Amino acid sequence: MEFKELGRSGIKISAIGLGTWQWGSREWGWGHGYGKSEVVEAFRSAFDSGINFVDTAEIYGRGGSEEIIGEAIRGHREDVVIATKIWPLNLSRGHIMRAADRSRQRLGVDVIDLYQVHWPNPIFPIQNTMKSMRRLVEAGKVRCVGVSNFNLTRMKAAQKALAPLELASNQVKYSMLDRGVESDLLPYAESAKITVIAYSPLAFGLLSGRYTPDSKPSSIVQAANYRFSKRNLTRLSSLLEVLSEIAKAHSKTLSQVALNYLISKPTVIAIPGAKRPEHVADSAGATDWRLTESEITQLTTVASELKFDRLSGIPNLLKTITYL
Repeated sequence: MEFKELGRSGIKISAIGLGTWQWGSREWGWGHGYGKSEVVEAFRSAFDSGINFVDTAEIYGRGGSEEIIGEAIRGHREDVVIATKIWPLNLSRGHIMRAADRSRQRLGVDVIDLYQVHWPNPIFPIQNTMKSMRRLVEAGKVRCVGVSNFNLTRMKAAQKALAPLELASNQVKYSMLDRGVESDLLPYAESAKITVIAYSPLAFGLLSGRYTPDSKPSSIVQAANYRFSKRNLTRLSSLLEVLSEIAKAHSKTLSQVALNYLISKPTVIAIPGAKRPEHVADSAGATDWRLTESEITQLTTVASELKFDRLSGIPNLLKTITYL
C-alpha cells in the first residue's frame, strides 16, 4: 500500500481510502442486499490490505455510518486515520462544537483526525467557521481541518481564515469523468501541499465496467444519475474499451486503472465506496504501480471526447422521485 502525507500534518494516509457514504444509507440500498455484517467485513478487509484512511460524515445514514465505523475500529484506533464531515447547516459556532462532540461520541474517539466542512454555506462567514475549527484543534478534539466541495476561491479563503493553522485537505468529486479540478484547484493544491481527496473516483461505479445498457444499477443514487441512461451507457463504451485494454496490459481491473489515474497525482488520494470485502480488495490493487504517461494521455483524450445526454436521464430521475 502506498502512503501520502495528509497536508503538512505529518500524518501518513493510504493512497486509497475507504469511503462510507453507503454505510447505513437507504439511498444506496442499505438493508437490501447488504448491511452491517458486510460493511464491517469490508472494513476488516481494508485494514488487512493496509488501508488506514476512513472517510465518513455526520449526514451519512443520519449518523449510522459513524456509529458503524466506531464499532469497527475498536481495538485498532491507533492504526486508523478517521475523517468525518460537518453538515453545512451546522456551521455556527455553537453548532460546530456540538456537532464535533456528537461525531466523536458516535465514532467512540477522543479526537477526530480530520474534520471537514462538508459543503460551503455562504450564510456562515468562512472566517467564523474556521475560527471555530481552530478552537476544536486547540481543545484537542480535532487534529487537522479540511474542507469539501470548495472551489479554488473558497478553498483559498478557508486557508487564509484558518491561519496560522494549515488547511490539510479539500475533498472534491474527481474521476476520469469529472476532471474540472485539474485546471486550477489541483495545481494550486500541489503547490500549497493541500491533499485532494477524490470522492466518487469511479463515477458511482460507471468506470468499473459493471454497468451496461442491459445491466443497470438498482440503488437510488445511481438510478437518478443521467449518466446511467441507456443512451449514455452506450456512449461510455468507448472509454471502457480503452480502460479494458490498459487493464489487460497491466493485469489489473478497470477500477484499478481508473483509481491509479487519480493517485498518480502527487497530492491526490481516492476514497472509493465499499459495500463488501471484494470491493475493498479490488480498490487496494490500484496502488504500488503506475500507468505510463502515454496511457494517461490516452485515457484523458478519450474521456474528454465523451458527450453525455443529460435529457436522456430524465425518465430515470422521474422514476426515482416517484419511488421516494
